[in-house]
Amino acid sequence: MKTPILVAVVMGAGLLTLPAAAQTAAATLPNAFGQPAPAPAQGPAAPAAPAAAEAPDIARSEAALRAVIASLQSNEIDYSVFSASLAEQIRSRAAEFAPRVQQLGAIQTVDYRGQQEGAELFRVVFAKQATDWVIAFDAEDQIAALLYRPAQAD
Repeated sequence: MKTPILVAVVMGAGLLTLPAAAQTAAATLPNAFGQPAPAPAQGPAAPAAPAAAEAPDIARSEAALRAVIASLQSNEIDYSVFSASLAEQIRSRAAEFAPRVQQLGAIQTVDYRGQQEGAELFRVVFAKQATDWVIAFDAEDQIAALLYRPAQAD
């Protein structure tokens, strides 16, 4: 699925700086790691949840995520898979966050956790730590959003 989402990158605890327009658009991925907002107690019914991603989209997203993690761990980052803005941000901070991903160790498991606002959510368990990742693609089918953090309790 091609979803126009502007760049939002979180690597570890740090947020890469975004232009003001992108910061506004990044808000379209609210609380990407959290639970959906609760429905109002009274009043109109809450809107229906977005349709679940189709299996090919999940497989493509997982393959892209695995490739990005492998490239960070090997210090051989293929910037062509990212949108121009995201590639620029990753390039400027690769020396900082590639080692963070490297120290996590080998990937043990990758589990699809759901979809939110057009992005795919995955739990990636490494040898040394479990993490939660979000990945989304732009209209040109390039990675336009990539976030991770230590895994949160379900």
